[in-house]
Amino acid sequence: MSHSRSHFPTQLPRRVFLAAAGTTLLAACGSSLTPGATSSARSGASGPAATTVPTEKITLVVADADDTTMTPGLLAAFHAKHPNITFKRQYTGWDDYLKSINTTMSADSAPDIAQFVSGMNNLVKGRLLLDVGAYSTAYGWSGKFPGLDQITFTADGRTTGTGALYGVPGGLSFEGVYYNKAKVKKLGITVPPASVAELEAMFAKAKAAGETALVAGNLDGGLNHPFNVLLSVYMKPADREAWAFGHQGAKITGAEAVAATATLKRWVDQGYVTPKVNGVSDNDATAAFAKGTGVFRISGNWAAAAVAKGLGDNAGMFNAPPADKGGTAHTTGAGVYYCVSGNTRNAAAAAAFLDFCASAEAAPIIAKSGFMAPAASSMPQQSGLLGDVGTNWQGVVKAAGLEPFLQNASTPTMPDTLTTQLQLLAGGKVGVERFLANLQSDFDQYHH
Repeated sequence: MSHSRSHFPTQLPRRVFLAAAGTTLLAACGSSLTPGATSSARSGASGPAATTVPTEKITLVVADADDTTMTPGLLAAFHAKHPNITFKRQYTGWDDYLKSINTTMSADSAPDIAQFVSGMNNLVKGRLLLDVGAYSTAYGWSGKFPGLDQITFTADGRTTGTGALYGVPGGLSFEGVYYNKAKVKKLGITVPPASVAELEAMFAKAKAAGETALVAGNLDGGLNHPFNVLLSVYMKPADREAWAFGHQGAKITGAEAVAATATLKRWVDQGYVTPKVNGVSDNDATAAFAKGTGVFRISGNWAAAAVAKGLGDNAGMFNAPPADKGGTAHTTGAGVYYCVSGNTRNAAAAAAFLDFCASAEAAPIIAKSGFMAPAASSMPQQSGLLGDVGTNWQGVVKAAGLEPFLQNASTPTMPDTLTTQLQLLAGGKVGVERFLANLQSDFDQYHH
């Protein structure tokens, strides 16, 4: 999977990013719509949306920046099932897509379907994206797609996780703990740990044996991976999501966020993390781990291919443990989301394609591209590390434990702020409370 830089300084792969200026999702069923309605009619209609796939010949234009096999694979499979519906794909490289998609979606000739990326929430206010709430109700998307809160917005597009639904994920990602099986066995460590305290004790044992316990790279903010995961573990989901989604009055300065941040700082201060972590890139950290450096690494499923190729049978992964024994699995994730133009004349066909993304037929296509399928139980059975990843994903979905990336939603400047503050925290230039206060200040300036 591609790891080249986007405008997000943190190293999620480019196509996994959902948004930085206020994005995330839950199946809010706001104003209903008439399938196939034009923009002038779509928001005032009432009644349920139809789920009958149109039988007339239709061409859907699809704009995306997905450089995997997922989008073309899904389009081909849907066309094979419904030969009357053809697709005209407009693929654009990531950087150009980010610069042009809002203009593209504002034109009279806007594509019917588009990959949702950072900043497209600005299209909500002008009704240039279709509120798909009625289709969500008709198809039952709230029970089919995890993470819908990451593409639900208020009418002004500034707040995520509440309001109307504007799309669904084709493929999702999540973060977990990779480990080197040979080294864990040599150290006498039994995984998975039942709590964060047990994981930390494993770090201490690895360090005592002369190993780098947790391989990380923070040159471009890669410590956001353990930080996001720890926040997902420690904070109440409602509080965690409210802040990431930009809800008025949300705070990240409470005791739970302090505990999560203090844990990360302790890992750095105790020498469990890669030495001089601020001088190592996130991609280089993955490469080093894949070559046998260190014992553990916290990253996403997008790193699985590289880790499996490098470590072979010695590559393993488990879900981040809960704060206390007996807790459920909570972690951070995002995905590739598809939205529909507010000006489409083929809303019913577009919605049918969105629904197809949650089908058992779509799951192997999504899995082959390296993403997690919404239909978690339909993911193909795989062995080794990829088998671990699939099993862990099912556990996260079953626990409804997928939380949004902190930097992707709350403010347009949060990616840069988080990277800077993580570097200061790791470098001992700010303490836990000041670190969180600085993040809160960025939030408050935008959501005043």
